[in-house]
Amino acid sequence: MMSFSTSLILASGSSARRMLLENAGLAVQVRPVDLDEEALRRSCEEQGHTLSQTAIALADAKANLATRDVGFDELTVAADQILDLDGVAFAKPGSVAEAAEHLRRLRGRTHVLRTAVVLYKGGEKVWEHLASPRLTMRDFSDDFLKAYLEREGPAILSCVGAYRLEGPGIQLFSAVEGAQDAVMGLPLLPLLEELRELKVLGV
Repeated sequence: MMSFSTSLILASGSSARRMLLENAGLAVQVRPVDLDEEALRRSCEEQGHTLSQTAIALADAKANLATRDVGFDELTVAADQILDLDGVAFAKPGSVAEAAEHLRRLRGRTHVLRTAVVLYKGGEKVWEHLASPRLTMRDFSDDFLKAYLEREGPAILSCVGAYRLEGPGIQLFSAVEGAQDAVMGLPLLPLLEELRELKVLGV
């Protein structure tokens, strides 16, 4: 009998990614990893990797760390997301002031979220996927930006781009091209399709 659900290790402390998986009916074991992401980003840049390749490398490194001491058939998923504004990568803001600066630079322009997800079975990678949703921010006023930052506060510091599309951040945008789950950090439909291919979810 095929299963409607399965159990996954999530190599991330992201509440948004966990919510997406759990809302889809999956049992999630959260296992954040201690990865020097900045060092890996620098290494990828020195090797001439694209931002898409860097996102995949980061997701792969997280999953690899999380799969230590797992059973041979345990499934581990990891993801990473890089904001790409005309080839320039944005990291998560370190303060509300830095978030304001990021949003001023993004205002009125289109950026791409390089969103990578990898799946390991046991200690081996079995699948990877990259989604690249495009988002266009409207030319919002400084008064709106101030009100937005006061409303959201430090919560946006955990978000690349300093916005949560599932919250008030949606008001920053004039257009979004791509799946909302990919914007939130996890391309869910491709992942579910791969789980069906692996015969751990019902078809």
